[in-house]
Amino acid sequence: VEGLCNYRFRPDSLDTFFSTEYSVKSESNRIGYRFHGERLEFTDRGPVFGAGDNPSNVVDLGYPMGSIQVPDGAEPICLLRDAVTGGGYATLGTVIARDLDLLAQAKVPDKVRFVRISIDQAVELRHQQQARLAEAAAALDG
Repeated sequence: VEGLCNYRFRPDSLDTFFSTEYSVKSESNRIGYRFHGERLEFTDRGPVFGAGDNPSNVVDLGYPMGSIQVPDGAEPICLLRDAVTGGGYATLGTVIARDLDLLAQAKVPDKVRFVRISIDQAVELRHQQQARLAEAAAALDG
């Protein structure tokens, strides 16, 4: 799902992000996965008071699990379940709950591709996953 700060990225960079295959880097861990791929560019704007002059910086932002930040536009980082809950980088999207555990099982140099979906699609996929889990739990009880 596109993020709160996707407006900070150039539209062509967002298109690049969602059309590029990224490989998992060795610096990945349970806090966050780093990816190697195309460099992303930010929109032209002046420094934000208190955030420094790098265009990827924000003053402070809450990070939901699965947030994708791109410090300096160089390496997308997907924040996993043990990550911080806030910080100073713009986020361009969030990996949905259904896919976050699958992503966390990737290893170096596995390749991934991020796909745009709407909030409504994400909610529907969550409902489908919850129904499958309830069905499996009922089968185990029965």
